[in-house]
Amino acid sequence: MNPLASLEAPRGVRSVAVKFYDRAAMRRLYRTNPARAPLWLFMAHTGLRRGEIIGLEKSSVVAGRLLVESDPDETSEGRTKSGRWREVPLNRCAKWTLSHLQDPLDMLHKDTLSGCFKKGSRLADVGGHLHRLRHTFCAHMVIAGVPLRRVQVLSGHANYATTEKYYPRLILDGDDEAVTKLKY
Repeated sequence: MNPLASLEAPRGVRSVAVKFYDRAAMRRLYRTNPARAPLWLFMAHTGLRRGEIIGLEKSSVVAGRLLVESDPDETSEGRTKSGRWREVPLNRCAKWTLSHLQDPLDMLHKDTLSGCFKKGSRLADVGGHLHRLRHTFCAHMVIAGVPLRRVQVLSGHANYATTEKYYPRLILDGDDEAVTKLKY
């Protein structure tokens, strides 16, 4: 009998692949609530956390880049998780959504926002919570071959290890191709 069998591994030790949405799931999500589709699209293309979207204004976009800033005087709303600022370049989808969003970008309370998303994800039969849009942002960059350091910076992960832990399955894809490139 294993004396450690009844113990639970501490958080961060288990290697569990993060769930994210593919394009088909995102389309189903958009169709369930067309009024909220631009917001979900914006979050999936910028990697914003729930607390970062609340109160964010269109004036936060400067020269095609979204400035996700942290105000040290605020407790939680309007702050990044790490307390640091970051810039996220806006792709064409994120730019399109700006013309379809109210200012501030979402008029809902953070808990109402989560509930609205949860209802939509259930109706779309895709499951998940609002934070899965952030995982979608990061995972699709990794799949597209964006270096993990760039994913870390754009997502605002405090350290590189967080980015690695979140996407182990995606990072390992392509190992066979990687070692065939060795030429010494």
